[in-house]
Amino acid sequence: MSLKRIATIGVILVCTSLIWGCGNGNNNSNHSATDQSGQNEQIQGWGDPKRLEASHLEALERMEKDHIHRMVSLSVNTDGDQVMTTLERSGQKLEEMRPLAEMLQYEGHPALLQRIQEMSGDIEGSKNAVTEMKNNPSSGKIKIQSAKTDALHHISSFRDYHEYVHGQVKAMNKQD
Repeated sequence: MSLKRIATIGVILVCTSLIWGCGNGNNNSNHSATDQSGQNEQIQGWGDPKRLEASHLEALERMEKDHIHRMVSLSVNTDGDQVMTTLERSGQKLEEMRPLAEMLQYEGHPALLQRIQEMSGDIEGSKNAVTEMKNNPSSGKIKIQSAKTDALHHISSFRDYHEYVHGQVKAMNKQD
């Protein structure tokens, strides 16, 4: 019986110390955050703002390259719906980052928000150009690539893509 009693007391002590340790760790972190200035509180909350901004700018660049690769790899006769879907997804991903970018701008780091705004403008311009190309009665199809498969290898950003598609619309309008 005495062994059971010792085991029970040991289990209770272990559980109590674990619970107290978890609670104490939270209390200490809250206490230390309260004692420090608002800037340090932000850094503790979500890391170094400059580093956070840089990592999200890198993520944006990777997303942009991936989405551009999807769009320019379409064949000559591919319907523009796939392009529009990719542009929509790109726009959604940018909007998901916007709240963080606005917080970073408030902290004095505006580069992420500026980049998001630039990319959003290029995406909207591309969507308008693709819509115009799709609505062109002469072809009915969007012709993003020429017969050469590497015709768009130079396109590496939403800006390049927007300029290319916009140029295609201008050429199409001159033909009509």
